[in-house]
Amino acid sequence: MQETIQSLVQRECRLLDEGRLDDWLQLYAQDATYWVPIDENADPLKESSVIFDDHLRLAMRVEQIMRQKRVSQTPGSQSMRMVSNLEVTDLGDGQAQARYAMAVFEVRSGDWRQQGLGQTRIFPGHCTMRFRQHEGDWKITNKTLVLLNRKQPIVGLSFIL
Repeated sequence: MQETIQSLVQRECRLLDEGRLDDWLQLYAQDATYWVPIDENADPLKESSVIFDDHLRLAMRVEQIMRQKRVSQTPGSQSMRMVSNLEVTDLGDGQAQARYAMAVFEVRSGDWRQQGLGQTRIFPGHCTMRFRQHEGDWKITNKTLVLLNRKQPIVGLSFIL
């Protein structure tokens, strides 16, 4: 199971970096949540978050990025994710958890005249993912990414962390 979950974490990163968002979305269970909190101890249903999406909202994000012309993604982001200190825990009953440190590097082509373009941005944080076996495959049921800079303004976040 350790190797399977580790491979799934790496595959998720690779699919995002390659811009294969339709394939990426298939890694998530229909009841999955994706949370990037401001306060990781808060209830995301009652407090503001950077992102708090269910599967439907993730699908909408994918649709917008992949098939709709968005000024915020023209030109599109190029990204690279790095994962370290990965720990996998068997939660029993066909469930598992992965915890790891992560850094997302993002750049969009452009020059100094266009705010935010032509500069590499870095989003470091700690990630916890939960998985459930579903019809022989493991699916992501929750991803929580706690950014180190979560309490500072995050401008122009128009790609999927």
